[in-house]
Amino acid sequence: MKWKFWQVEDNARPVEAEEPAAPPVQTPEPQPDPEPEAAPAAVVEPEPEPEPEPEPEPEPEAVPEVPAQISLTIDEAKGVIKEAGGDVIQVGFLASAYRRQFEEDPQSAETAASRKKLRDLVGQRLKDRGLLASDGVVEIRD
Repeated sequence: MKWKFWQVEDNARPVEAEEPAAPPVQTPEPQPDPEPEAAPAAVVEPEPEPEPEPEPEPEPEAVPEVPAQISLTIDEAKGVIKEAGGDVIQVGFLASAYRRQFEEDPQSAETAASRKKLRDLVGQRLKDRGLLASDGVVEIRD
């Protein structure tokens, strides 16, 4: 890109405006006489095309109802969530914790709490993917 700088004059004076000259007078050019119009030819209008009948609206597909109660094993639950595009990492961690608690003491309060956390998480993941009703319940089978 080139830069052009204006030179500054030491003796700068304002420019005196000249009186505007009178605009040149233009003479109108004579218009040619319009030619007489010939008799209009018979105009044939094409027949309008018949309007196509509107297509019947397709009936809405029956949306399968989501279950309100579902019973799955841990592996089935992970498979369903993963197939629906959900994240199963947290489910896997809680499942490992539950299995470890279950092996130590199946009747303990920690095992029940771990199972409840897992069940709630699986239920939430299924609800997020529209695979379980909003008030649905999940049961984890062993």
